Amino acid sequence: MSSTLQKSLRIIECLALSDEPRGISETARELDLDKSAVQRVFQTLHATGYLEKVPGSTKYRLTLRLWELGAPIIERHEVRRLIHPILRFGANISGFTAFLTWADPPYVTYLDKVEGIHGRTYTAEPGRRVPIYRAASGKAILAFLPDIDLTELLDPNAPDAPENLPDPRNLEKELEEIRQRLYAVSESGTVQGVNSVAAPIWQGDCAPVGSVLLTADASKMPAAKFDEFGQTVMSMAEEATRALGGTPRGGVSLTR
Repeated sequence: MSSTLQKSLRIIECLALSDEPRGISETARELDLDKSAVQRVFQTLHATGYLEKVPGSTKYRLTLRLWELGAPIIERHEVRRLIHPILRFGANISGFTAFLTWADPPYVTYLDKVEGIHGRTYTAEPGRRVPIYRAASGKAILAFLPDIDLTELLDPNAPDAPENLPDPRNLEKELEEIRQRLYAVSESGTVQGVNSVAAPIWQGDCAPVGSVLLTADASKMPAAKFDEFGQTVMSMAEEATRALGGTPRGGVSLTR
């Protein structure tokens, strides 16, 4: 791969994942790149309309050009088109917001979303990527991945390791519980006061390719009713797996 292209992609990813506008110097320090090289990439992105300078500042932020390129890709995604009706039905019968996520170890990417009347409108949006061990959506997948090395996955010395990594032993215990009941749960996981229930979906027989989940405020989705909600999300996962030509691992078919 071209070193210039590789540096450019790293810079774009850094800018895309940042919550705040970024300056050239701080981007260079974070990515351990030469400042002049980062400056050249910034200039190219700015000249082509992918980057804009914040008025009255020396910092920059990405424009909507990347979203304009990515939106048609999501719209044409075959899996999303197949699973969307199942999300819509699940959101209607539960009242919760339904998601489809896609496995991209060590991450999981939110691919589609249908809001329910009791859902949260400001939770994850399609395109968001989170560590696979962080949310119920990812744990539902992680529990069934073959030959996964949790020690390596949760290595605190890894270059991009986040703070507050879970203990591998505690995570393995949680994953074993998920394997037994076939769905994952989360209390105030990625968002405080928001609970989630997720189940894996299969396209083949080797490993899950994604998950479907329901999420809502803890008051609407209390932990005491996780088993009830788990049955609903398992039935959604079964329907989604069948739609992808996979073999369901459990659940009760949705009545349409």
